[in-house]
Amino acid sequence: MPHGEAAVPLRSLNAAEWDRTYGSAVAGWDEEPPPVLGELLAEHTPPPAHVLDVGCGLGTTARWLADRSYTVTACDFSARAIAAARRRTPAGSAVRYEVLDVTGHTPPDPFPVVLDRGVLHTRPTRHERRTFAEAMARMCRPGGLWIHVGAAALSEEDALDQSSGPSWTTEESFRSAVTSWFTVLDLRIADFGRRKGVTDWPARYAVLRRNQD
Repeated sequence: MPHGEAAVPLRSLNAAEWDRTYGSAVAGWDEEPPPVLGELLAEHTPPPAHVLDVGCGLGTTARWLADRSYTVTACDFSARAIAAARRRTPAGSAVRYEVLDVTGHTPPDPFPVVLDRGVLHTRPTRHERRTFAEAMARMCRPGGLWIHVGAAALSEEDALDQSSGPSWTTEESFRSAVTSWFTVLDLRIADFGRRKGVTDWPARYAVLRRNQD
């Protein structure tokens, strides 16, 4: 199971707690994604697609996307995280930041591509995962894509150990949470990140197509 560099409330659904985390803890999970994410994006939705990066944190993945010629809207419900992300982003970047909780929002113009890297796995219960999947369905236009990266339990035994860090889900529990709104097109297992002992734990990389209404 993963062990980060600092004690962080990876399961908190509370924006105020995440504000405190970004103000006091080392975000050990914050790094550019490994090549597998770039490979998935290139295969299923090459640039210059417009991507909504949900739960963008410090904006690292959003800037990584912009560097690959994507247009990016990046949101997080932590105002402190968004402020830090804006400071870290060069002027003229193709990233626009918003303070936004997607679980309580319906956009007037849903996005063609939505991405969460490490957000669904902060939802430890089936109800919370389904609530988040429903929110992603609202944010994504019918026929659009949801690119998901999150902690993967490779066995039922792994899934039972939920004492710390992200919430690990089996493929069955992941599919159960999302299939009311999405069809799984591609699913791979690779490391979440590249920091030895910090982020090199199994993650599920999934491409899902939004069902037609």
